[in-house]
Amino acid sequence: MLALLVGLSGGCSGINKGITESVLARRKSREWSIRYASRSLYTLTDKTLLEVEFEGSRNAGDTVVRYQRGLGDQAQCLADKTAALLEAVHERTGVVITTRSTLYLLRFDQPPQDFTVSLTSDPNEFLLPLFLPAGQESCDEIVAQSRSYPYLLVHELVETSLIRRAGGTVLPDLAWGAPGLRMHVNNYTRWFRDGFANYAGFIAYEIVAGEIPSAKRLYQQETLVHTEPFSCLAQVGDKLFSWPQSSEMDLERVYYNAALGLFLLIADRFGEPAIRDIIHEIAQRRATNGRDLIEITNRVLQTDVRQLARDFEFPRIGARVEQMSLALALNKGAEPHTGLFVLAVPGGGSLAARAGLQERDVILAVGDTPVANHLDFELGLFKVRNQRTVPLTVQRASVGTLTLDLPLR
Repeated sequence: MLALLVGLSGGCSGINKGITESVLARRKSREWSIRYASRSLYTLTDKTLLEVEFEGSRNAGDTVVRYQRGLGDQAQCLADKTAALLEAVHERTGVVITTRSTLYLLRFDQPPQDFTVSLTSDPNEFLLPLFLPAGQESCDEIVAQSRSYPYLLVHELVETSLIRRAGGTVLPDLAWGAPGLRMHVNNYTRWFRDGFANYAGFIAYEIVAGEIPSAKRLYQQETLVHTEPFSCLAQVGDKLFSWPQSSEMDLERVYYNAALGLFLLIADRFGEPAIRDIIHEIAQRRATNGRDLIEITNRVLQTDVRQLARDFEFPRIGARVEQMSLALALNKGAEPHTGLFVLAVPGGGSLAARAGLQERDVILAVGDTPVANHLDFELGLFKVRNQRTVPLTVQRASVGTLTLDLPLR
């Protein structure tokens, strides 16, 4: 709060100074400019973590939860929930998670929206702070309000376990060198490491989302899950298999999504046991590089995984949409407060235009799949991608709920 007040104070003085100088210089009003800023960034480092007063810690399996005063029961609940979740991920994917996790329950009047976390840990441990608002402190509320649990947690635990296992190690891509002279060794394993870790995180996300009451929509709307796996996979194709360890930020987002899309496609076409078989094959080897991973995947699936990605197509409806929120609904005068708000529908024969979708419509469902976020929308389209059309349920102002036939070809 102090940082915010300081920022606003500086902003006000800057405004006053600018206006005063403009008046003294007798500038025309159209030449005036107003600029102010506030900065409220929460930083968690090794030093600031030492300043946090923790009452104790609770654990279950390889998960430790450190908690502030009065949060002991919640910490034990979260530890138990995490241990059960990791066991479910193991059973469904076959991965052996060897990385430990330490969670920090941090209470705030208002959890920080902008934060940076830089903590030192053992290579076999992943640290994750969970921010919770004072007064909303039940175990379910902590999970429902967290953006990073469980998707980010499970992703990191799985990927580091793939790299650091005593046997069956998936080689990372490496980079080293002095400033200005950086060397890279590309094993091209990111498609598998990050794709499989994303898939494990998605399984955890599905499990947790199924346990959260429908009234707690924040979880589905705000969690840090990758939301466009199939459209990105159709965009990237087999270039995914040459994804380097370092790439541009915009490409990183697309490739992370595409890697999840590939594993969701594999699970859909070949069944989840096929992914367990791939992991089992990897565990039999001391180390695997990118070529090994492609060879193992092809042999288990009895297909060409590169061709599978290259041939994948996904409907692009053409409309520009934004995820609904309470603020957006109130600002736009839209109902309901969930779904996808249509910002624009281009002409030119786009699928959305052909369906009759209009600006300010709210997409509620694709076929029989309810839509609360972008990921729901993509999952719904994926289920029916081989059909010629799919019913699209929308809410339209002054009309109510109606069904449109969305062409998929």
